[in-house]
Amino acid sequence: MNKSSEVIIEANYPLSGTLTTPNESNSTFPAILFISGSGNADRDGNVKNMNMNLYKDLADFLTLKGFVTLRYDKRGISQSKGKFLETGVDDLIDDAVDCIKFLQTHQRVDNNRIIIVGHSEGALIAPAVYKKIPVSGLVLLAGGAEPNKDMLPRQGERAFSEMNQKKGMQGWLFRTFKLAERAKKQNDKALTKILNSDQDVIRIQGIKRNAKWLRELYYYNVCEYLEEVMCPVLAITGEKDIQVDPEHVKLTAEMVQGEAEWHIIPNMNHIFRKYEGQHTMLGLLKEYRKQLNQPIDQELLDIMEKWLQKYYTA
Repeated sequence: MNKSSEVIIEANYPLSGTLTTPNESNSTFPAILFISGSGNADRDGNVKNMNMNLYKDLADFLTLKGFVTLRYDKRGISQSKGKFLETGVDDLIDDAVDCIKFLQTHQRVDNNRIIIVGHSEGALIAPAVYKKIPVSGLVLLAGGAEPNKDMLPRQGERAFSEMNQKKGMQGWLFRTFKLAERAKKQNDKALTKILNSDQDVIRIQGIKRNAKWLRELYYYNVCEYLEEVMCPVLAITGEKDIQVDPEHVKLTAEMVQGEAEWHIIPNMNHIFRKYEGQHTMLGLLKEYRKQLNQPIDQELLDIMEKWLQKYYTA
């Protein structure tokens, strides 16, 4: 049976995490650090009223396969110190580096076999973490392979396009009152204000926004870091992921210098679940809520297990 313990990672602000270790005593194991996606989800991948347990389920599975795992709350989230709205992308990278250092000094970890598993935003920043503190491997789940200033606007454009194509009374309202055009103008105005600001947090329409994070995210280019990755890389995404272009896993594999393997899993979406219905940006939250009780896609687990065993287990 796996052993799970609460740990504190000494970073710029103390970070609270969960370390899981295989039950065998007096042994060292390869270790995995999870870097989560964007937003205020906790170490398990859960937000208010949406317990997805993405990283908890992955950690439990991989610990059973012989890996130490570490997942942690980002700054200002759940039990970690700091202020989430003041945290930028560079801060997230630095915190992940400190988590790697924590694993390197842990008595149950073989520090020559440490792997990063990054999901979504975590997949984007994992290569930057690697540049600061090289690890033995990268698993990039639902990650992009283009400058964010190109990717982020396209996500918005897809949502605006869906508004204009919506059918029924809702579609009629969207088109009659030109709600997509109005939303796009508001979005562009907010982005311009944020990019022209030097503040960590600003108010837009009365709501506090994490301006530092968005500025750094907008100008971040994962390609610059992928080109310097020398370790083995596994890139996986779902065919039904519309938040990131699934074809980017191929580009990721082509960019890195280490051995690379990529997979597009049929009917899997951004949160590792099978989904065969109509997939839209406007309906993502509704879709995800319906899938909370569904297990993680077994094909994803099988691919990860096979790859990790190939490179990191005796």
